[in-house]
Amino acid sequence: MHTSHARRSRASQTSSPSSGATPTRVVCAGTSERAQHSEERRLGEEIVTTSSRRQALVALPVALLGVCGALADPRPAVAVAAVGADTMPSTSGREEVDTTITHAVAITIGIADRALKSAADRTIGDKSIIPTAEPVGRVVIGLYGNAVPRTVSNFLALVESGNLVGTTFSRVLAGEYIQAGKQGSKRLGAVEVPPTVQSNPEVSEASAFKLPHYRPGTVSLALGENDEEPQLRARPEYRPVEFLITTGPGPVPRLNGQNIVFGRVLEGMSVVGQVTQVPVFGPSPVGNSLAFNSLASAIGDDRAATVRRKYGKPLKAVVILGSEVLPTVPSAP
Repeated sequence: MHTSHARRSRASQTSSPSSGATPTRVVCAGTSERAQHSEERRLGEEIVTTSSRRQALVALPVALLGVCGALADPRPAVAVAAVGADTMPSTSGREEVDTTITHAVAITIGIADRALKSAADRTIGDKSIIPTAEPVGRVVIGLYGNAVPRTVSNFLALVESGNLVGTTFSRVLAGEYIQAGKQGSKRLGAVEVPPTVQSNPEVSEASAFKLPHYRPGTVSLALGENDEEPQLRARPEYRPVEFLITTGPGPVPRLNGQNIVFGRVLEGMSVVGQVTQVPVFGPSPVGNSLAFNSLASAIGDDRAATVRRKYGKPLKAVVILGSEVLPTVPSAP
């Protein structure tokens, strides 16, 4: 009896919420706090992990786009596909320009055996001192009237006027271009611009400079490559008509953004090739003429620029013997 009562008494004391149970509550509270800290740490790690995954998911498409862009730059592919098409990629490759051929002109070219008539062949009152040239062929040029309408209309006006006939190509750079239409005295083989050629606002419009000089036979208004005298270009009535034809075999990217492309050769690239065989004036391969010219240019001597404008000048006259606007547009190659 006493033993049983003592056991019940000890059991009652153990389970009773007396002050003796306080250490048990402290232990439970400490355990709960550690568990809470552990839970907070776990949640924090999940947040960081989730955030990292989200950042990775966001960065993945950007990285894939970058890789795709590096592996497949569309510009070269478009440039090849555009040959013979009615559109052509711009110099940036991000947009297409309408290169429908709206008009065509033909220019007959001849080559003389010298640059100017000899003194014995000249007579008083000669209208031209350009020697007689032997025909080498005809070049047919298709014009992009939708892309640069004013530049094309001015070129048509120049051809229709007949003022190109009897003029000469002023520059021949084999592997780059041949150039004609330089303004000046007709007697010296230069062009006198007819009044039908109008002021050209396209020379100051960025949209007119979008077409590149990628293909052989590209025809452009020579602005960056203009070799006319600065005094002539400074005149208020000045209207540029000088043009160039790229010779190939490769592109001439340095011309991009400086000249207005307004057409391409449809027939006669072999004639262009013959013109590039003409000997030209240039710095002597022997001696220091090029170094002296560079030095003169560096110190501001204007004579250096005058000499450089003559680089590429043919030593045999390359003469335009005839020019006409064709009644129909030939098929584009």
